Amino acid sequence: MLSEGKRREAAAKALNALSALSFAANAAQSPESLVTSGKTAAPGLPLMGELMRKRKEASRNLDSPRVSEPARNRKKKTFKEFVEESTIIREGAHFSTKEDLMKHHGGKLPDGTFIKNRGTKEKPKYGLASVQARENEKERREKRIKQATGQLTPREKAKVERKRKLAKRRGAELHHGTEIETSGKEMEGMSPGDVLRYKKKQAQEKRYHGNDPRNLVVANKGSVSKFKPQQPGFHHGKFHAFERGNREKLSDISNAITPMRAFTTLVNKERRKTRRGEV
Repeated sequence: MLSEGKRREAAAKALNALSALSFAANAAQSPESLVTSGKTAAPGLPLMGELMRKRKEASRNLDSPRVSEPARNRKKKTFKEFVEESTIIREGAHFSTKEDLMKHHGGKLPDGTFIKNRGTKEKPKYGLASVQARENEKERREKRIKQATGQLTPREKAKVERKRKLAKRRGAELHHGTEIETSGKEMEGMSPGDVLRYKKKQAQEKRYHGNDPRNLVVANKGSVSKFKPQQPGFHHGKFHAFERGNREKLSDISNAITPMRAFTTLVNKERRKTRRGEV
């Protein structure tokens, strides 16, 4: 025989199941059945109340130390932001010049948008993008850099500053050998201690993260179409073009070689051919 406690539990489960079926049936019949009429609530309301209670409890549990900082601080979109981004997607036409884009929108950009080139300098595709999305992405990137970098020693900070000055003097920019997006995905949800252990293991494989001076490369700027292997230095734009064009292949060999190492290996191979007069 079932105990009194088990009978009550079984009855509660049956009641919840019945409430769920009633809620679905009433919702299918008319929207009016989803609201309270007089003193009588629609059959689905108790279940909805229970679901909302659990959701609020989950939100409170974001304060738990088990929840990662990026997840706890994730910014939720307001309804206004959602509508604005939906408008951007709906109006997602692209043009070869900024003037044509402005003409398409009556000479004024929609509120909360800016012009973004989704093509190349040689073949531009100007369209609209969300200012809020850009700010959110910037905030996420800064948090990822902070997490991936950790605490630098005074000596490491001095090395980073020297590289910044060198890049500025050459008219170049600093490039992260291990991309910030990659580091963020690999370290997502890790505690500070887990991050330290992971970075130590990665350093043994000559792989570094964030603003570690060993992860910063002084990279040349300029048009990808004018890139020539024999030019000294590391070309930032050409590397990203190589990475985008070979993403699937690079993913298959990621355990053996990083995208940056693959790119520099191929460039050095072309440089040797040039010096030998084979090109």
